Amino acid sequence: MFLLNNDYGELGLTMYFLQGRELVDMSTVLLPPRLFASNRDTLPCATQQYESIEDVIHRVDEVQPDIFFLFSGYILPNHELLSLDAMAGLVELLFERNIKVVTSDPFFGIFSRMGPANINGPESLRLFETDLIPGYTWEYRINATLGNLHILEQFAIASHILKDTVHLYYCCPDPQDEPFEGSEHNAWFFNPSLISGEKDGSTDPGTTPLHANGAGAPERPHWLFILGSVDYELQTQLFSEAEFLDILERQVHETLGQGRRCIFIAPNECVQKLRGRIPVSARKDLLNFCAYEKFTSLLLDAEYVFYWNLASYSTFLRVINRSPMFMFDGGHLVRHVKPMAARMGHAYYQNWTPPFLDPYEPLDNNVLAELAREYREDTHRIVRNLEALPLPEQVIDDLLA
Repeated sequence: MFLLNNDYGELGLTMYFLQGRELVDMSTVLLPPRLFASNRDTLPCATQQYESIEDVIHRVDEVQPDIFFLFSGYILPNHELLSLDAMAGLVELLFERNIKVVTSDPFFGIFSRMGPANINGPESLRLFETDLIPGYTWEYRINATLGNLHILEQFAIASHILKDTVHLYYCCPDPQDEPFEGSEHNAWFFNPSLISGEKDGSTDPGTTPLHANGAGAPERPHWLFILGSVDYELQTQLFSEAEFLDILERQVHETLGQGRRCIFIAPNECVQKLRGRIPVSARKDLLNFCAYEKFTSLLLDAEYVFYWNLASYSTFLRVINRSPMFMFDGGHLVRHVKPMAARMGHAYYQNWTPPFLDPYEPLDNNVLAELAREYREDTHRIVRNLEALPLPEQVIDDLLA
């Protein structure tokens, strides 16, 4: 049983674990109303909606799972879906019933096993970048510090609740890197079913590729731009909103000018402001929301994908399929949580960095094609290392042993 928050990244991680495996028929995914409304009939596994801790416990009584996945226990309370007290009670209940409890950790071990005693010193606050936006006032920085203290308190309590749970990662630990905190409780996996067999015919026998054909794909090659709400807010602070919208408008026109469809997934506010700046024929490709199945199809069919967030979960699918992607910015987590870039660089990208583009420079297909060639060479090593990790079924067997 998987309990998800409102973050599409955790839905993506669930599918990374289940997609194309026999496990999908043995699993139930509990979704909050927002995700349930758009994904209830499209996911390959059983889905149920929850709105309260009572709903979750009822589903546990009903299904009686062997393993319970919190995706993610660190941020469920921040999404105001379950309180910290409710999550603590749930974990205790699961342990009493001898149900193995697993959590994802979107911070790659930075806050795991922190404990309430670790939040008071200045070294904890140094995890955060409080002068994120140049030129902001001291009042802003003080408020940011107070906000960071609140976040640390939440993470410290969550870390204490989750201290005896297994932490699951879909990355490859660097043998030369220091192990994650509490590494004896960590588990890693790789699912080869996520690699599309149409690229090189290497899909494992008996598995179903995540995206086996181009059904429903756009007639022309398309470039996909993915901009989350937090990163849109960040970019409109780093630039002015008007300047950032000018950049986006130019990028749409440059994409169209090179014979590509420009598909843009961005917050509704951004979509509405961009709509009047681009040709009418291109407006249908401005999307403010996308169900998981459609999003994945657009992602894997895209010739190129452009991000403003190095930590976006969907970059994983592009990397393992050796499908080129480009970054305009590291994004809110990399900019705000100081150790994040180094930790991701080691554990997620394996000491490699995706190509970054200057947002002021024009998008030129010849330049992008050369970067894409280098990208495919670089990502070959990453996939080879990931393939040495346990399969999802092996992780389940180890958890139950």
